[in-house]
Amino acid sequence: MPGHLFVLTHLLLFAGLILLRPMASEGTEKPRQEIWYHTGYPGGVTGPGRGISALMGPTKMPAVFEAIWRHRLVEPGQLHTDSPALPGRAPAAPPIDLESLRAVHSDRYLKALFTGHPPNLATSQGLPVWNENIARGWLLNVGGLYRASETAINKKTITANLGHGYHHATVDKGMGFCTINGLAVVAKKLVHIGKARRVMIIDLDHHEGNGTAECVLGDSSIWNVSIYGTNMGGPPAASNNHLFQVHHGSFDKEVERDANYLAVISSILIGLIQRLDPDLILYQAGMDPHDGAGISGNALAIRDAYVFSLFRSMDKPVTWVLAGGYSDLATLVRLHTETVRMANEVLARVKPGDRIEKGAANPYQWSIHPGVIRFFDWKSLIQDSLGMSAPSSMSEGQVRDFVAARHRLLEKQRLSDDEMRSAYRALFP
Repeated sequence: MPGHLFVLTHLLLFAGLILLRPMASEGTEKPRQEIWYHTGYPGGVTGPGRGISALMGPTKMPAVFEAIWRHRLVEPGQLHTDSPALPGRAPAAPPIDLESLRAVHSDRYLKALFTGHPPNLATSQGLPVWNENIARGWLLNVGGLYRASETAINKKTITANLGHGYHHATVDKGMGFCTINGLAVVAKKLVHIGKARRVMIIDLDHHEGNGTAECVLGDSSIWNVSIYGTNMGGPPAASNNHLFQVHHGSFDKEVERDANYLAVISSILIGLIQRLDPDLILYQAGMDPHDGAGISGNALAIRDAYVFSLFRSMDKPVTWVLAGGYSDLATLVRLHTETVRMANEVLARVKPGDRIEKGAANPYQWSIHPGVIRFFDWKSLIQDSLGMSAPSSMSEGQVRDFVAARHRLLEKQRLSDDEMRSAYRALFP
């Protein structure tokens, strides 16, 4: 090869490598929000377009999933699903294992969920029917939450499971259309297998996470933080159960009601996360403050932007889940897909080590500057003190008594290993 051609060829090759290297780097380093959803979650059940179906979930879950891939909010390879409508999808998750369920719920209750008997216990969450498809859906749902959480930890990122029906489920029965407390099940499993030292559950549903508190109270490796408007009769606050009730009714104007809600959340979360230093945050991204307390959709979107920015700036992995809402289906889908959009935006723009400061010009906007994330000073819109209260706490002795009573309940309702394995396996022949 003539000398000048040899030089030209190598110059072109070198230039090509220079051009390709940043592209390859961007492709490998770009953070990805991965989302789990299995078509079995609804269990073949459909409901009306508003109200009770929002609690039951079968109508809402597939509608949110369909909106995500129809609008390409994430790429097909970021959706872990069995849906044949999505070419290029990632594999769905298997059902949650039996032993992880038994670590939280009583055998008598679990066997009822697996078999449908006794019927009053199998449908204690309020569903009108039981069948094997519904039962399989519960286990697939929690399996998806586990895989999403495991991935969030492994990749230090934001993930989601498009399932819900968790935080009211107690040790030995369902409640409020919640069947298996997947938040507690997944948190305990991650700690048990050594994936996490400490898991924090941040519950921003309008209703108190009473079932979660009952399942984890006294376990120093799992912290339940419930910021709610409606009390559900759960156990009092304790060392690992932080309860904050927001008094939405104290504010007549929507902007003040929104500002109070956002100011309460921002005043609570920073200190707790800094002090407890969790390895994973499970985020219950409830939409029922919208119709349950009059919080605007714009406020819920900026709430999610703030929460995700806080987690990301502190380099904390997070897995979020759907939660309550009573609006019409179109409104609920819009609200939930805004959570997807905000998670995407935070992953793209916020970096670990960035600082959160006050300084945004609008209560419903946020901005990014080099190393700084700016949100509005929501407390500045509240003339008096924040509209919230912290319920009374249990003493250490009361916590020990509560844990002992829970242990006695699990032992009293314990069945043989063979009986439980047989009932579980029958759902997945």
